[in-house]
Amino acid sequence: MDNNLRSPALPAWMMRVWHSLLLPTHRHALGWWIGTRVLLFALLALTGFYTGDVPYYYTSIQKLFFGVPANHVLIEYPTPLIWILAIPYVLGWGTSLGYTIAFIVIFVAADALMGYVLWRAARQYGTDPRPAAAFWIWFVLAMGPIVYMRLDFLTAALSAVALLAIVRSRRFTSGFFIGVGAAIKLWPALLWPTAMVDKRAVRRASLGFFGAGAALAIASLIYAGWERLISPLTWQSDRGLQIESIYATPLMIARVFNPNLWPVSLSKYQAFEIAGPGSVLLTDVASWATLVGGVIMAVLYVGWLRRSDRTPIEAGALMVIATLIMIITNKTFSPQYMIWLAGPVAALLTISARHPELLPNQHHLFAWFHRPPHLTEDEHLVVPLTLARHIAIWTLALMVLTQLVYPLMYGYLIGYLWGTPIATLILTIRNLGLLYFAIRLILLAFRSIAFRRTSPDDQLHREPIKA
Repeated sequence: MDNNLRSPALPAWMMRVWHSLLLPTHRHALGWWIGTRVLLFALLALTGFYTGDVPYYYTSIQKLFFGVPANHVLIEYPTPLIWILAIPYVLGWGTSLGYTIAFIVIFVAADALMGYVLWRAARQYGTDPRPAAAFWIWFVLAMGPIVYMRLDFLTAALSAVALLAIVRSRRFTSGFFIGVGAAIKLWPALLWPTAMVDKRAVRRASLGFFGAGAALAIASLIYAGWERLISPLTWQSDRGLQIESIYATPLMIARVFNPNLWPVSLSKYQAFEIAGPGSVLLTDVASWATLVGGVIMAVLYVGWLRRSDRTPIEAGALMVIATLIMIITNKTFSPQYMIWLAGPVAALLTISARHPELLPNQHHLFAWFHRPPHLTEDEHLVVPLTLARHIAIWTLALMVLTQLVYPLMYGYLIGYLWGTPIATLILTIRNLGLLYFAIRLILLAFRSIAFRRTSPDDQLHREPIKA
């Protein structure tokens, strides 16, 4: 071949960067983790430091320390979160600045710890740690500073640890972590059936789930009373249509052309909601969608639990699907909800590489994204890691769009400025992409997880992973 036709070689420094991007060692992973976090805080410093809900947490906890009863503090959150939010208040010596610094430091430390847990778990399982580590490194940058300014990171981490415990056959532990997550943010309760990967797990995981939930519920009841215990449920049910939700999208588009007819305002629930023609109807649609989503998830779980060949990878996929259903059916969809996906997706990446290739002539969820051209629709051949990687890519892309919506362009959404049409377009693309992503996974799960026939070859995927 003529040398003039050859592609020029990349400079040595570019090759080194590319090599480090592949995370060949834990040192490269640590370097990229530090670099991306420094970049995140540098951008924050240049654009104006964003603290999100942290000042609201501080003022609320301050009231508690000055004698306000617990049943009047942060009633939109489960009671155990009061105890968690009191920690940075003590560490910050009761000052606003100290609280903010302590809050962020705690969450950065938790972020680092989860990255270490994912890397170490992959090494113990005999799988490649790089996919999960890379996803975890980039997810924080994709979501932006909201990761360190919201409590949703805790539930994401707990769901990841629960899935890793499922793989290790630590049945009680997996249920326990899901129960703790439910006591903190309620929604992880939907993940409880995913811990039941075998007959023994049905009893032990349920014991861990209900044991943790009951213990925290009793402690909450003793601490703040019955009304405070159930206040998060009534708080959510009474809210209106939040502007970021999927059901508000048609009204947000209409608002671009007539902002006076569809006003946006801050409600007493600390959320920006849209009103005007159609808002009541779409709020009712969201309520019905929540019921339909619950039925869909129940049918998927029942179909999956009826099988005797359940696998941890399927449990992880169901975790992702349950989380997506919770997000897309919620009339109060807030940007931090996207953080929920990070835990199940990272853990799914951690465990997927261990499992062998699926055999041809099987309908299976893992054949969604990749079908070799020489195979028909009924002849899928793909490793589970392929699906997990594509789920991760979709998730990261949706997280980037979410950060554009909030906080970067949120002012254009709640006001009416020159950038309002652009911000509304980005919101619409994010919501349509999220809806497509969820529906595609749900439809394939019905065919390949819940109602797939048991095959002798499926025993290949049932091997428990032991350290």
